[in-house]
Amino acid sequence: MTLLSHTPFNPWRGFFPAMARSQVAHSWAPSFDVQETDKAYVLRGDLPGMSQKDIEVRIDDGFLVVRGERGTDEHADGGWVRHERPTGRFSRAYRLPEDANDSEVSATYTNGVLELRVPKRELEDSSRLIPVN
Repeated sequence: MTLLSHTPFNPWRGFFPAMARSQVAHSWAPSFDVQETDKAYVLRGDLPGMSQKDIEVRIDDGFLVVRGERGTDEHADGGWVRHERPTGRFSRAYRLPEDANDSEVSATYTNGVLELRVPKRELEDSSRLIPVN
Protein backbone atom coordinates (compact mmCIF):
# COMPACT_ATOMS: atom_id res chain seq x y z
CA MET A 1 0.00 0.00 0.00
CA THR A 2 1.31 3.47 -0.73
CA LEU A 3 1.23 6.66 1.29
CA LEU A 4 -1.30 9.18 0.05
CA SER A 5 -0.09 12.74 -0.19
CA HIS A 6 -2.22 15.72 0.71
CA THR A 7 -1.49 19.16 -0.66
CA PRO A 8 -3.52 22.36 -0.37
CA PHE A 9 -4.54 22.04 -4.03
CA ASN A 10 -6.27 18.66 -3.64
CA PRO A 11 -9.78 19.00 -5.16
CA TRP A 12 -11.12 16.31 -2.79
CA ARG A 13 -10.18 18.12 0.42
CA GLY A 14 -13.71 19.44 0.96
CA PHE A 15 -14.98 15.87 1.21
CA PHE A 16 -12.45 14.79 3.82
CA PRO A 17 -12.51 17.06 6.90
CA ALA A 18 -9.54 15.30 8.53
CA MET A 19 -7.40 16.29 5.58
CA ALA A 20 -8.61 19.88 5.50
CA ARG A 21 -7.92 20.29 9.22
CA SER A 22 -4.17 19.89 8.74
CA GLN A 23 -3.91 22.86 6.40
CA VAL A 24 -2.38 26.23 7.14
CA ALA A 25 -1.56 29.19 4.93
CA HIS A 26 1.10 28.05 2.47
CA SER A 27 3.79 29.94 0.66
CA TRP A 28 5.52 26.92 -0.81
CA ALA A 29 5.56 23.14 -0.68
CA PRO A 30 8.84 21.20 -0.51
CA SER A 31 9.26 18.19 -2.75
CA PHE A 32 9.22 14.73 -1.15
CA ASP A 33 10.11 11.35 -2.62
CA VAL A 34 8.29 8.38 -1.09
CA GLN A 35 9.82 4.92 -1.24
CA GLU A 36 8.30 1.65 -0.04
CA THR A 37 10.63 -1.15 1.03
CA ASP A 38 9.83 -4.53 2.55
CA LYS A 39 10.27 -3.14 6.06
CA ALA A 40 9.40 0.57 5.89
CA TYR A 41 8.13 3.62 4.08
CA VAL A 42 10.87 6.19 3.53
CA LEU A 43 10.15 9.83 2.72
CA ARG A 44 12.91 12.24 1.68
CA GLY A 45 12.17 15.93 1.39
CA ASP A 46 14.30 18.80 0.16
CA LEU A 47 14.44 21.57 2.77
CA PRO A 48 17.61 23.47 1.84
CA GLY A 49 18.60 26.44 3.93
CA MET A 50 16.50 25.40 6.92
CA SER A 51 17.65 24.50 10.41
CA GLN A 52 16.26 21.60 12.43
CA LYS A 53 14.48 23.96 14.82
CA ASP A 54 12.39 25.28 11.90
CA ILE A 55 11.00 21.81 11.05
CA GLU A 56 8.15 20.03 12.86
CA VAL A 57 7.23 16.39 12.24
CA ARG A 58 4.21 14.87 13.94
CA ILE A 59 1.66 12.09 13.73
CA ASP A 60 -1.83 13.54 13.76
CA ASP A 61 -4.93 11.34 13.49
CA GLY A 62 -3.44 8.87 11.02
CA PHE A 63 -1.42 11.44 9.10
CA LEU A 64 2.32 12.05 9.02
CA VAL A 65 2.54 15.84 8.98
CA VAL A 66 5.63 17.89 8.16
CA ARG A 67 5.48 21.63 8.83
CA GLY A 68 8.02 24.36 8.87
CA GLU A 69 9.01 27.83 7.89
CA ARG A 70 11.90 29.10 5.85
CA GLY A 71 12.58 32.64 7.01
CA THR A 72 12.16 35.79 5.00
CA ASP A 73 14.72 37.76 7.07
CA GLU A 74 17.46 37.42 4.48
CA HIS A 75 15.30 39.26 1.92
CA ALA A 76 14.31 42.10 4.23
CA ASP A 77 17.32 44.30 3.46
CA GLY A 78 16.22 44.94 -0.14
CA GLY A 79 18.45 45.48 -3.13
CA TRP A 80 17.46 42.18 -4.68
CA VAL A 81 17.52 41.96 -8.46
CA ARG A 82 15.88 38.53 -8.51
CA HIS A 83 14.27 36.42 -5.78
CA GLU A 84 13.41 32.84 -6.84
CA ARG A 85 13.85 30.74 -3.71
CA PRO A 86 10.51 30.35 -1.92
CA THR A 87 10.17 31.42 1.70
CA GLY A 88 7.46 31.27 4.32
CA ARG A 89 5.44 28.49 5.92
CA PHE A 90 4.72 25.08 4.46
CA SER A 91 2.77 21.98 5.45
CA ARG A 92 2.73 18.53 3.88
CA ALA A 93 0.56 15.64 5.10
CA TYR A 94 0.62 11.96 4.20
CA ARG A 95 -2.06 9.50 5.24
CA LEU A 96 -0.35 6.53 6.86
CA PRO A 97 -1.18 3.10 5.46
CA GLU A 98 -2.77 0.50 7.70
CA ASP A 99 0.50 -1.37 8.14
CA ALA A 100 2.48 1.70 9.27
CA ASN A 101 3.95 1.52 12.76
CA ASP A 102 3.40 5.15 13.75
CA SER A 103 4.94 4.68 17.20
CA GLU A 104 8.39 3.98 15.68
CA VAL A 105 8.71 6.82 13.13
CA SER A 106 12.19 8.36 12.98
CA ALA A 107 13.42 11.59 11.40
CA THR A 108 16.90 12.71 10.39
CA TYR A 109 17.98 15.95 8.74
CA THR A 110 21.29 16.00 6.87
CA ASN A 111 22.59 18.45 4.27
CA GLY A 112 19.14 19.98 3.67
CA VAL A 113 17.34 16.65 3.23
CA LEU A 114 14.75 15.48 5.76
CA GLU A 115 14.43 11.69 5.87
CA LEU A 116 11.46 10.10 7.59
CA ARG A 117 11.32 6.35 8.21
CA VAL A 118 7.97 4.75 8.95
CA PRO A 119 8.49 1.08 9.82
CA LYS A 120 5.89 -1.46 8.74
CA ARG A 121 4.20 -3.81 11.16
CA GLU A 122 2.69 -7.20 10.53
CA LEU A 123 -1.05 -7.02 10.08
CA GLU A 124 -3.12 -9.64 11.79
CA ASP A 125 -5.42 -11.58 9.54
CA SER A 126 -8.84 -10.58 10.82
CA SER A 127 -10.71 -12.62 8.24
CA ARG A 128 -12.68 -15.65 9.33
CA LEU A 129 -14.60 -18.34 7.56
CA ILE A 130 -18.37 -18.20 7.93
CA PRO A 131 -20.00 -21.61 7.64
CA VAL A 132 -22.88 -21.85 5.20
CA ASN A 133 -25.82 -23.83 6.62
